[in-house]
Amino acid sequence: MNPETPLPPHLGARYRPGMETETAPPRLRDRLRALFWPPRPRVLAGGYAALVAAMGLWGIAFQARLSSRLPSTLDWQAAASLLEREARPGDAVALSPMWAERAREVLPASIPVMALPRYAREIEDLVGVRRVWLLSLPDAPGKSGVIESDLAARASSRDEPQRLGELQVARYDLRSPTLPLAWLPDRLAGARVDLGGQPCVAGPTGAFRCPGPPWMRVAREVREIDFLPRPCLYAHPGPDPRASLSMEFPAVPMGRVLRGHTGIIGDAALDGRAPVRLVVEVDGEFLANVDEPPRKPGWHLFHLDTSRYAGRTRNLTFRVSTADAARRWFCFEAMTLP
Repeated sequence: MNPETPLPPHLGARYRPGMETETAPPRLRDRLRALFWPPRPRVLAGGYAALVAAMGLWGIAFQARLSSRLPSTLDWQAAASLLEREARPGDAVALSPMWAERAREVLPASIPVMALPRYAREIEDLVGVRRVWLLSLPDAPGKSGVIESDLAARASSRDEPQRLGELQVARYDLRSPTLPLAWLPDRLAGARVDLGGQPCVAGPTGAFRCPGPPWMRVAREVREIDFLPRPCLYAHPGPDPRASLSMEFPAVPMGRVLRGHTGIIGDAALDGRAPVRLVVEVDGEFLANVDEPPRKPGWHLFHLDTSRYAGRTRNLTFRVSTADAARRWFCFEAMTLP
């Protein structure tokens, strides 16, 4: 240090040569900060370890409590006895949550069981159902109130829920049930089916076998469409786009509306191939085109006005065709409504 340079005031008489370059010892405040506020990587690692430990403990506790939150065999038997005693034609069971599929095994076979995520009127028709018995697991994981809200919005009355152990049963009487004059999949046995003018032959199961590849047939089936089971008419279009697959249903009682749905089965709905066209005719007269779009999975609604035929019987014809038949596993359903 230059002798002529004045000493820093904080050194004063304690100064010795070279002292200004020495590292000052850590202060108490710096030591406490290092102890209670460690470097960021150490904080993150400690937080992650604590989170993993908390999740592990939560998982152990969840598994330990799970059996007490699910119905016992006695609970299921009580629900089956109740429905066997109280149910009548036009009733169906809805499950909440929808994965409670054990109901199909234990409930009376005469009562249809529905496992759908929603029951709103604009989403599900619930064809032929007058009353819905909601069978729910109130304490089960994944339980929500959406299904109860959908049914309550469609119901004219509702019975108070009955608790049966870890099950709960409530009955909803639908305000305006969907009661079709005719549901076409149930009338397949009396239909006339052909492929490009060549007749298809009815088999012992009621399905029609058409000329061509093995998948050329028409049958009433329950198929997976958009991840849900749908009863429908399987009607794969033929390989020749000029030869449509034709299904004629004679003497169908007509109302003011022809309502139905179309869909492609399984993952084939994601294929970017040509759309499937469903042509609807009444007594040979064109009524409408219904196109099933590619790359759009779903159970797509069509709603056609048939009020000029209401109160009479007519021959309904559906023609299925496409420009590219590969993997076009087409299914549809239709009904006439008053």
